[in-house]
Amino acid sequence: MVYIFFVLLMFVFSYGQPLKIAASANIQYPLKEIVEEFKKIYRINIITVVSSSGKLTAQIERGAPYDIFLSANMKYPDYLYNKGLTAKKPVVYAEGILVLWSMKNIPLKEKGINILKERYIKKISIPNPKNAPYGLEAIRALKNSGLYRQVRNKLVYGESVMQSTQYIYKKLVDAGFTSKSVVLSPRLKNKGVWVEVDKRLYNPIKQGVVIIRKNPYAEKFLKFLFSKKVQKILKKYGYRIYEQVKRKNNQY
Repeated sequence: MVYIFFVLLMFVFSYGQPLKIAASANIQYPLKEIVEEFKKIYRINIITVVSSSGKLTAQIERGAPYDIFLSANMKYPDYLYNKGLTAKKPVVYAEGILVLWSMKNIPLKEKGINILKERYIKKISIPNPKNAPYGLEAIRALKNSGLYRQVRNKLVYGESVMQSTQYIYKKLVDAGFTSKSVVLSPRLKNKGVWVEVDKRLYNPIKQGVVIIRKNPYAEKFLKFLFSKKVQKILKKYGYRIYEQVKRKNNQY
């Protein structure tokens, strides 16, 4: 009986307190690998909710019981921190890369972002800039390149990076903006054609992480996020890893 009680106690300890992660859509694919690696160390149940950073922020404001929030920028984590809705101050964990991607037979590699002004490009998907940082920076890139006025009537807005990606993948649009992590994911790698958007055309996409509620596993996950193992995963998906970001932006 003592042995059975001990086993049950260990089960409750290991699985009784799940870690709830809210994550921006761009990090969805690497997050799966990160979570699996984390679970190898800590035998806990992990629940992930993926959406646009803006929508997740609104949910947290309304009391959604997330333990840790991985955002596509620092704006939303800083906003929550300044409202007193986080357990700690947010930090940058990676820098994302914006890409233009198409599943259609168009000379995207040759023409780059300027291809969007061509007449045969009828529809361009973009994450909603009101909720998705990648969408905000895509609009900035279009404006800084002088293309926005020429293409604004072609824009089709997706709720998040994932929805914008679906429009591209299903060929509902001729081209669209998404995260480099998406086109390097196992499911979509080597599909279609993509180019990185010139980094001079948009602001650095500094992705932030913040602990929302005091949970010992949230602390451990945050620390794990900066481990060499996770940094290697992030780099594989095209992110500038933390050390690279830190060298470039020594304020972090």
